[in-house]
Amino acid sequence: MNDKDKIILQKITKYSQDAISYVGDMAYDTFIADSKTLSATAFVIGQIGELAKTVSEETQTMVSSINWRGIRGLRNRIVHDYENIDLKMLWDVIKIDLPELLVQISKAL
Repeated sequence: MNDKDKIILQKITKYSQDAISYVGDMAYDTFIADSKTLSATAFVIGQIGELAKTVSEETQTMVSSINWRGIRGLRNRIVHDYENIDLKMLWDVIKIDLPELLVQISKAL
């Protein structure tokens, strides 16, 4: 893994931690009613997707346990159709997918 990819993965880690911390121990009903948290988490998840686009093919192959295509696709949905984001899906990404992404990145680094 090259140094640029290491930096990108560190940034993805930070954004993932931010999204998780924004939600904290919030219940789903509270989350969907809180426009600031929705906006903040959608933004950082969009940033993760933007960064994922710049990870080299070599690193993507090396860390094949990460769904790079899915991360980029989610970014596209958030950026291009923000008003119609599936909030349950966003919640699941924050509560399930991001913690697993952190584990995978930690192993890779």
